[in-house]
Amino acid sequence: MTEFIYKGDDFEDKVRKQVEFYFSDSNLQQDKFLWKIYEANDGWVELKTILTFGRMKQYRPEEKVVEALKSSDKLELSANNDMIRRKHPLKDFNEIKNTKKRNTVHIEGFPHDLTQEQVEAWFEEKIAPNLPKEKAISSVRRIKSKAKKEFFGVVDVELSNEEDAQYLVKDVEISYEQGILSKEDAQDADKKSLLKKMSLLTFQEMRESGKRFGQNEVTKRRNSFNENNKGKKQKGGKGKKFDRKKGGDGSDSVESNEKESILENAIEDDKIPEGEENKESGEVEKPVDTKETETEKVPAEVSNEEKVKE
Repeated sequence: MTEFIYKGDDFEDKVRKQVEFYFSDSNLQQDKFLWKIYEANDGWVELKTILTFGRMKQYRPEEKVVEALKSSDKLELSANNDMIRRKHPLKDFNEIKNTKKRNTVHIEGFPHDLTQEQVEAWFEEKIAPNLPKEKAISSVRRIKSKAKKEFFGVVDVELSNEEDAQYLVKDVEISYEQGILSKEDAQDADKKSLLKKMSLLTFQEMRESGKRFGQNEVTKRRNSFNENNKGKKQKGGKGKKFDRKKGGDGSDSVESNEKESILENAIEDDKIPEGEENKESGEVEKPVDTKETETEKVPAEVSNEEKVKE
């Protein structure tokens, strides 16, 4: 089967954005594969390695990629054009991590059949143009179960600044497929279509305190059930078993438990906003709260790149 080659008029723009993303503050230090090479070679990475990343395979020939990267104001090529690195020093890791948390919004409720490209396109078309400060999305990460790698409607979107992130969290409602809704419009919208959202920082704090997905309520019911039945024998002796699907008080608790379990063992698709700009090699096998991308394996280790490409 012939490999797809991108031939759009925006070829150079897409190449620059994709490679700049790989070397960005947001991505580089959490991309284990790329970071290892970066550290070992004073920031230089072979261009041939970058071209093995999933999202980059569509950009050929190599000579055309080189020409596109020459005009980047964030990257520089070596004298013979076979190596590439950042022009500016990388910020402190802890500073980057804290900034990402403040600028990232955790959103739930997307259809489970959406691809990474569809999610990115939706954010670019429905969200970015309506942001108050900068009309841009830094990255979009779909959260998937680690075992089956199934997307279950949870997305972490990183914006370029905290003001835009707070705007999404506090000032408006979001609906798939409509996008941003004013508070007034949201009142007339189908409540089921509204996406649930909060800052990534808040989400992580809730998970750490055990409040996510009703876990505390489930725990309370179990404790109450156990306390009320302490020392009592169940009627019917061995014949009657505790219905694990129903929680101690008979209420449904499986969904919340399963969802929490999935999030504890999730991986993420990490991509740049424009259709295919994110690291395809960056499929992250990290906890949901740290939001890391796992590169796709270059061939088998560029996890960062796989994030970009499904």
